[in-house]
Amino acid sequence: MKDLETFIEKARSNYETMDFIVDYNNNKLIKEVKGTYFYNQWLVINQLEHLTSEITKDFPEINIREKLYEAFKQEWPYEADDVSKPWVEPSMMYGTEVWAKHLKTLKDIPHKLVAQLYATHSEIHKNQKSSVLVDKLKTLFEKYYKDHKEEMLEEVKMSWDFKRGLIQDLVAHQEHMEEVLPRIALFKQGAKEIMEDKSGINNMSDGNRDETENDLVRAELMKNAVTMREMDFDDLPEKYKDYVKEDMKAEEQKKKELDKKFEEAPKRWRH
Repeated sequence: MKDLETFIEKARSNYETMDFIVDYNNNKLIKEVKGTYFYNQWLVINQLEHLTSEITKDFPEINIREKLYEAFKQEWPYEADDVSKPWVEPSMMYGTEVWAKHLKTLKDIPHKLVAQLYATHSEIHKNQKSSVLVDKLKTLFEKYYKDHKEEMLEEVKMSWDFKRGLIQDLVAHQEHMEEVLPRIALFKQGAKEIMEDKSGINNMSDGNRDETENDLVRAELMKNAVTMREMDFDDLPEKYKDYVKEDMKAEEQKKKELDKKFEEAPKRWRH
C-alpha cells in the first residue's frame, strides 16, 4: 500500500494548507460558514454510511454521522423556530451534490464504497486519535485492496478531489455570506411582521427604514412566501408582481446553468 500512503500523505498536506482549513483550525470561520461546512460533511457521510451499513455492521462504532449532525446543530446560529429560517438555511454546496451523486453510482460496488469510507473516515478518526477504529478501517480496506488495487486507489484520489472541490465551493459561499449577513436582521424584522399579520403584508413598516428598503424587503418576503407555497402569485399586490416574477425566473435560470455544469465538475476538480 505504499502508493496509497504516499498519495494520502501528499493530499493531506495540500488539504491542510488550504486557507479555509487553516481558518477552520484556528477558529476564524463565522458560525454560519462553519455550520455549513459541518452540514455538507454530514450530507456526504450520512449517505456513505447508509450505503456501507451492511459492510460495517460488525463495527457500527465506525459511523460518525450523528456526531457530525450534532456538530452542525451546535454551530448553526439559527433555531428551528426562527422566523428567518426560510431565508437563512444551511446550503448544500454544488460539490456536495456531485459527491453524493457519485456515491450513488457505487451502490453495488463494495470495494469502491470501502475506498470512499477509508478516505473519509480514517482521516476523521485519526484526527480524533481513535487508533482502534483507524486500524479496523485499515483491515477492512486491505481485505478488498489486494484484489482491486487500481480501482480503490483511484476512488481514494477521487474522494480527496471531492473534498477539495467542496472547500472551493465553501470559500465562494463564505464570500456570499459576508455580503448577505448584514441584510438578515432586516429580513428577520420583516419576517416577524409578515408572520404576525399576513393580511397586512402591504402595510409593513417599522418607521425606521426608507420606503425603498421596505419595498425590497416586502418583495423578497413575498417571493419566498410564493416559493414555499404560503401565498399564491395571483394574490400578490400588483406593484410587487413584476419583481417576484423576474426574480423567480432568474433563480430558475441559475438552476438550469448549475445543472449544465454538473457534468463538467469532476474535470474541474481533477486539475
